Amino acid sequence: MKIGKEKTKAALSILLFGLSIIPVLYLARYVHATGDDYGYGMLTHAAWLDTHSLWEVLRASFHTISKYYGGWQGTWFSIFLFSIQPEVFSPKAYWIVPFLMLFFTVVGTTLPLYYFLVKKLGFSKSSFIIIDCAILFIMIQFFPSTKSGIFWYNGAAHYIIPYFLAMLSIYFFIRYIDSYGRKFFIGSILCMTLLGGGSYLAALLAPIVLILLLIRYGKKRHGSFCLLFPLGLELIGLAISFMAPGNKVRGGEDFGFSLFKAFSTIGESFYQGFFNIGIYLKEKPMIFIVFLFIALVIWNAFIKIKKNDNFKWPFAFCILMFSIYCAMFAPGIYAGTELSGGVPNMIFQVFVLTTVAGMVYLLGWFSQKMKSKHIVYNDKMNEKWVSGVIITLFIAGSVLILLFGRSTLKATAFYKCVIYIASGQAADYGKQMDERLNILLDDTVKDVKLPAMNQDQGPLMHMEVTKDVNGWTNQVVKDFYRKNSVIEIDRVQ
Repeated sequence: MKIGKEKTKAALSILLFGLSIIPVLYLARYVHATGDDYGYGMLTHAAWLDTHSLWEVLRASFHTISKYYGGWQGTWFSIFLFSIQPEVFSPKAYWIVPFLMLFFTVVGTTLPLYYFLVKKLGFSKSSFIIIDCAILFIMIQFFPSTKSGIFWYNGAAHYIIPYFLAMLSIYFFIRYIDSYGRKFFIGSILCMTLLGGGSYLAALLAPIVLILLLIRYGKKRHGSFCLLFPLGLELIGLAISFMAPGNKVRGGEDFGFSLFKAFSTIGESFYQGFFNIGIYLKEKPMIFIVFLFIALVIWNAFIKIKKNDNFKWPFAFCILMFSIYCAMFAPGIYAGTELSGGVPNMIFQVFVLTTVAGMVYLLGWFSQKMKSKHIVYNDKMNEKWVSGVIITLFIAGSVLILLFGRSTLKATAFYKCVIYIASGQAADYGKQMDERLNILLDDTVKDVKLPAMNQDQGPLMHMEVTKDVNGWTNQVVKDFYRKNSVIEIDRVQ
């Protein structure tokens, strides 16, 4: 009966998580390319229209990389991703973006989590499913920017896909360390090579975890040091990215290495780490309710494991996890440039993962201590007492947070999407974008006049063209659709 109840809870977790993303997926019918999507996709779109050849699109993508490498930024793999945004191939293809980004978030989180919890620690699959769904619920519902995390290809591709690659790399690392499997080594080479040209946050996360894994397992598993090869490939890719002339264009003439700036960045990163947790507590207290729930599931999973002696340094491990989270602030602080919405998104993702990792280690250590004193299995009353304390804390914390932080519900992607849909704004946006696309796709119209739209599109991303024909958005839309000019006009009521 206990096994049956656990499986029922796991199934319920999947159901609740699925329900929570229904409004998100519903909005897929309304999303469209905007802003940078057009700028980075201009050459590839032209190649596709002229030839319908994937080879020519690839060549145009390389030209795009060269253009932006010299004029704006060095993240060559991200630029490649930008250049193949869905509307390059079809004006009706952008709906796939939310599905893709949710897929990368779910798979990137689930795969390594499953291996660590089920295969390494011995958690039941049902416990893993419940924890996994809770983590994914927090990540997706409380993205600081739903635009850059789910709906806008250009913003999400630069952070969500590298997050996926970093997490996949971590999965390949531990699998290779455990088995020396060739396919895991090849997988780590591919992921790490691509990370060298992607988001600096993801490119920092994977090497940090790799070094920690080598410290932990390298002494007994000498073959693990072969993973320094994919690390080297990533560093080469990063060096290529760092040396891009475009970085100085974007970051200014002062952009470059400074020892003083590096040390000050470290201090500022820790400060921002503490400061941001305070913001999470104030603006999104519900995530801490879910953390308490996850702790309860972790505890119940550990008390079913008869022996586990892997947890010897709980406080050092928790400090280490906090340091990894703080390290995610470093690239943005050091660069000193305006940050996109994808940066706080990935910082938040790493915060969630490191917090859960800290809880797993701390509760594993605590259960290990209890078992070593023959408390858990020899005294069922003590087992119930400890579980009762955790449940009480969970209920008390939930009540306090709901009393003083009810606005946190409005911060969820679910709430934002439902309100946007229920208000009729989503349907209105879809109608106006269809109208706009019909005008832009009309080859007989070369000087395009687009009726004005509401720039505030809730959880969706929309960069409006302006009444300035020379405006940046006007120019990239003009070039993408091969027009002579594009300008906004007042909408006739």
